[in-house]
Amino acid sequence: MSLMENFIVSARKYRPQLFNTVVGQSHITNTLKNAIVAKQLAQAYLFCGPRGVGKTTCARIFAKTINCTNISQNGEACDTCESCLSFNSGASLNVYELDAASNNSVEDIRNLVDQVRFAPQLGEYKVYIIDEVHMLSTSAFNAFLKTLEEPPKHAKFILATTEKHKIIPTILSRCQVFNFNRIKTDDISNHLAFMAKSEGVTFEPEALHVIAQKADGGLRDACSIFDQMVAFTGNHLSYKLVVENLNVLDYDYYFKITDAFLGQRLPDIMVTFDEILKKGFDTHNFLIGLGEHLRNLLVSKDAQTIPLLEVSESLKNRYAEQSQLCSLNFLLRALALISKTDVNYKSAKNQRLLIEMALMQLTFLTASSEAEKKKDDLNPFLENTSVTSKTPAKEPKISAIQEPEQKYASKPSVPFEQLKIKSAFSLNEVKKMQPTSIKEVNLALTEVQTEKTEDIEVNLEVIQGFLKNYAETKQKHGHRQIATIFNTSEVKFSNNTIFLAVNNETQKEQLLEIKQNFVDDMRKSLQNNSILLDIQISKNEIQSKVYKPLDVFLAMSEKNPALLELKKRFDLEIDY
Repeated sequence: MSLMENFIVSARKYRPQLFNTVVGQSHITNTLKNAIVAKQLAQAYLFCGPRGVGKTTCARIFAKTINCTNISQNGEACDTCESCLSFNSGASLNVYELDAASNNSVEDIRNLVDQVRFAPQLGEYKVYIIDEVHMLSTSAFNAFLKTLEEPPKHAKFILATTEKHKIIPTILSRCQVFNFNRIKTDDISNHLAFMAKSEGVTFEPEALHVIAQKADGGLRDACSIFDQMVAFTGNHLSYKLVVENLNVLDYDYYFKITDAFLGQRLPDIMVTFDEILKKGFDTHNFLIGLGEHLRNLLVSKDAQTIPLLEVSESLKNRYAEQSQLCSLNFLLRALALISKTDVNYKSAKNQRLLIEMALMQLTFLTASSEAEKKKDDLNPFLENTSVTSKTPAKEPKISAIQEPEQKYASKPSVPFEQLKIKSAFSLNEVKKMQPTSIKEVNLALTEVQTEKTEDIEVNLEVIQGFLKNYAETKQKHGHRQIATIFNTSEVKFSNNTIFLAVNNETQKEQLLEIKQNFVDDMRKSLQNNSILLDIQISKNEIQSKVYKPLDVFLAMSEKNPALLELKKRFDLEIDY
């Protein structure tokens, strides 16, 4: 029980006490130390950055250092004077910390402002650290403005936030702003190694790198994960156990899949991908990880860029070895394909199928690259051929041209009828064929695809049903005019030709614009490639005419002569 009570989490136990022990923020610590040495202290500082990168820690060290009575020449606290000792024990009265997340009202700020007036009992400065300052209300910010701009000489303010954009400009203008960076993976890994040695924990460097990557630039998160892994594995952090517990996809899977890409072993790739999914890994995370792996291979192709890899030394060597087996063309095309798949991932209904299709395409990228390379190798011979067609050919050049043809003709091509694809994996058979046979297969496939299928007979009723559905579809997509034309036009069908009678020339022009797409959709839907469309203007079109009152009266008089008698008797006039 006493051991449990004495346990302190690593994030607190190994919290830096001096500027020199802060990890990965040298640009901040050097600036603060120089300001302390030069005695050029601002009245307010704003520390911005992600969580767990050392904002509050640097604020505490700064508060401790400026009150130290024996500051060293490099701007560090002595850690032995009365002020430093009281600070280390948590009994210092010169540091006031306020959590703005829970104390964000005007009253809380007014209480703080009231305390600012009192001078420190021990030391020269009183430091007020306000954490999560972006959580303050607008009225609280306004109540704080005057004090922040013109505080007493002994008062220093340090504001810390993870969301700088939420700070009002009037506050920003009154502070020196320091932007904290995400801590590099190597820096986190080195700090974890120091902690492990101090705690007597044995480890594998790859395991610490995995923890550092999982922390995503936050040292506090890394320390928490470290404690969790030590509790899980005991006193030995192995790569295998850490990967298993953190549910991180092993690097070996990506190396294995890439080797299968280069060998065009599609069955191995599909089996490995299925194994990954059975272990509970997300398909999107796998896709992102594969893209990261291919990017690392691209970076590893040059010795100057290898340091850009945020992995252990042993993994760097593996990346360097595998990168030499991958062509630059393959890596660039593979990364482009991965990027395109990532863009289409969210909109895909069958996301697993999308990634499997991408894996299939990646498998045969090497085959296409090799074919292009062979084509490029033959280009000089082809150029010589074009030259000799214009000038008298020499015998040595003719033999040089014929030599590659004899090479490829030495092996008989495989007729398309004999090519039986039993499954998707039998595409490996294509790999074994010579370029000439591949061309024949492509030609045969084209013939099969373009072969005319037997048309299904249609009648007027079927045509009308299709037009109704087509009009409804256009209505849903906002094309109301097109839908109206199809709904109001007279339809006749004869000799596989649809005669569509529209009301006017305008409607005819509108249909002519979409005629080709409409016919293609109709042929595909009705499975009849012989259907034709003839657009005509209706003969029954009623020509609109403006009738004058006299015309109306004369027309009515012809039907009823008594109207003329009535006009004469009462001497009526017609409004012309």
